[in-house]
Amino acid sequence: MQTQIEASGVNIHQSPRWPHILMILFTLIIAGSFPVVASITTGIDSVLLTFWRFLAATLIFGAMLPFAKNGKGIPGWRDMGRYAMVGGSYGLFFVLMFQSLKTTTPLNTSTIYTTLPLFTMLLGTVVGEQFRVRQLWVLALSMVATLWVIFRGDARLMLGLSFNHGDLLFFLGTLCLAVYMLSMKKLQRKESKIHFTFYSLLFATLVMMVTAIYRTGSLAVPGADTWLGIAYLAGPSTAVTFCILQYTATRLSPTRIVAYTFLTPSAVAGLEWGLGLSSPEWSVIPGIGLTLAAVWLLQLDSISGNTENP
Repeated sequence: MQTQIEASGVNIHQSPRWPHILMILFTLIIAGSFPVVASITTGIDSVLLTFWRFLAATLIFGAMLPFAKNGKGIPGWRDMGRYAMVGGSYGLFFVLMFQSLKTTTPLNTSTIYTTLPLFTMLLGTVVGEQFRVRQLWVLALSMVATLWVIFRGDARLMLGLSFNHGDLLFFLGTLCLAVYMLSMKKLQRKESKIHFTFYSLLFATLVMMVTAIYRTGSLAVPGADTWLGIAYLAGPSTAVTFCILQYTATRLSPTRIVAYTFLTPSAVAGLEWGLGLSSPEWSVIPGIGLTLAAVWLLQLDSISGNTENP
């Protein structure tokens, strides 16, 4: 079969659909992390849990580092600066998110998170990414559709939303995540992907380590009952998604990539229904439908432009 594919000149990894398939997989993995986190966070600080999650993922790539092709050895200061930008902005997002949740609610942060594609697009124009006014209209549709799913179609709940100091912190965190998304594309060089991922995750781990020590006074090892969940968070939810973003960042525009984040609430709702954790709420179906339509529109050349790299 492989010989037949090669003989026909077809390479699945060069298919224009491949990055989109990976981003759908990315969305499903992230959605799966929500019930996992909910099941293991009892009795353990969220920052401390994230530190162990990042450390485990870093060790995974550290074990692969000696076998990486195109390795560059110990990176220089300039390369360290690149890795610090990628990993530091990613780690800082989690720090600000956990800090914001001291004074705000998950509902508020979910609402603010819908601004990520807009932040990414606006920051992208500063570093030379293509900007199209029609993207704003589709992004607005995406935000409305996603909010419909988040608020379960309850307009009174949406109108009763109020913002506070914690929400401002999460806005800053979302901005950090937009920087992370853009830096994944702009700061990659001709180097081993394992090399790039390892050092980027190393800096994210250092950020979480300092924060965990400051917040809890130690780096207490989680109990044995949480390690299965941490294995999922470290493997698929951190290491695999990091690789997916690293791959797709050089093939899709940042706006197209972050557009898939609009699917996360719908994917979480679908997983909860499938796992029997909640009953289907038919009021959110219109929001899910609009979300799918908006994400599809943001992948069209007529909306986002043809900015993929070969």
